Amino acid sequence: MPTDAKKLPSNISRAAAILSLFDGLNTPLQTRHILDALSLGRATGFALLRAMVREGWLERVDHGVLRLGPKATEWAFTPIDSRYARSQQNDPSKVVMPFNAMTDDVAIGRDVWDPRLVDVFETDRFRRTAPFHLGFANASRSNHWRRALIESVRYAHRTFGDQITSLRIEDANDDLAVQLEQVNAMVRDGIDLLLISATTTGDARLSDRLAELAHDGLPIVAVDRRPRDASCLVSFVTASDWTIGHVSALWLAEHLGGRGRLWLLSGLEGTSPAIRRQSAALETFSEFPGITVEAVTYTGWTEEGGHEAAARLSAQTSRPPDGVWCDSGLQGVGSLRYFLEKGPAVPAHTGGDLNRMYKLALHHHLPMAAVDYPAAMGARGLETAMDILNGRPVPRRIEIPTQVVLPRGMETRSVKADLWAELHVRWDLPDDAVLSQGPSLRRRDATEIERGQPDA
Repeated sequence: MPTDAKKLPSNISRAAAILSLFDGLNTPLQTRHILDALSLGRATGFALLRAMVREGWLERVDHGVLRLGPKATEWAFTPIDSRYARSQQNDPSKVVMPFNAMTDDVAIGRDVWDPRLVDVFETDRFRRTAPFHLGFANASRSNHWRRALIESVRYAHRTFGDQITSLRIEDANDDLAVQLEQVNAMVRDGIDLLLISATTTGDARLSDRLAELAHDGLPIVAVDRRPRDASCLVSFVTASDWTIGHVSALWLAEHLGGRGRLWLLSGLEGTSPAIRRQSAALETFSEFPGITVEAVTYTGWTEEGGHEAAARLSAQTSRPPDGVWCDSGLQGVGSLRYFLEKGPAVPAHTGGDLNRMYKLALHHHLPMAAVDYPAAMGARGLETAMDILNGRPVPRRIEIPTQVVLPRGMETRSVKADLWAELHVRWDLPDDAVLSQGPSLRRRDATEIERGQPDA
């Protein structure tokens, strides 16, 4: 904290000083204590605090009481895909595991701060006058999570009211050629900004086209899946796929006592989340000599794909595996369903996201671990788009914090629960609810209640 706040040269410095007053637990502070600590006058101080609340850097807890807001906490948790992101050099299959100082005594489940990720894009040149015309080139609507992502985007669209004159959403059904056509159609339609979830990471055609558009002055924000070359992006809104892959694999290995036979059921081949999660899991399992990965396959992130993969692999062996690593509950529910049908033994599973995954695991008292992939990133992507078009600086990479979700009694030496599965599951909502959907799920919850949706 500066010794003489009156000498601070700008509102930016004053805002930084205000943020520095809060401790690591984000303990709320009274506004008068903030003003006194920085020797700010009431008129100047309250004007600055109101602006910081309006922009999301602070939020009101009670009358006259503030704490760090969602934008500040997001930056503080923008963490750990940089463990390998800077070594990838546009090759997402190349993974490096730094932070070698981390020992087994460190509990996993919290993101780790890396100051190198605080890389800000100045957006003055993209400033426009509202209302805006936006386009969202979505990879597909092929599973419940992807549909929840779209609902999150639409929810954010409604919150901006007449600031957005139109939001064009196209789904490519995971077809690169279709997505290229849709992007070109949006550009011809005169969009002010392109929001995209890429169909593939490995093909250069999409990256090349996006690079052309960026060179011509179109701001581009990726959500969930990025293109092969991320240099065309103003910002990438995601969550840490490294965390999902690593933490779920670490839990499974420790739950099995460091010994056992595993099957890995990944999502959609060629997509950046599947590549990163699988790479992190394989790297983690390699640290346990007693763990044997017998099979690695893809499921398309669907229940049918998970069921089919479990059935196919079971036909090739006389014994079920000791554990099944799934990078999402989208296919995890299919694998669980297969083993419950086959019986009697059901191996330990990983994979969250889907309400049914939690329902099955809890109802049948099955060992499982999950790190939900937040579908709420859709809304954050649209909010980032609006920041850009209003000329506000944005981080080049925005990671939505994830939570480790475990049933009670399922913690291991290194993996601790952020949230108990018994409190996370929603028995009152349908099986296909994606629990990380954020405010748009709460809106669905209210809609179901209005319709008299019976308890599950």
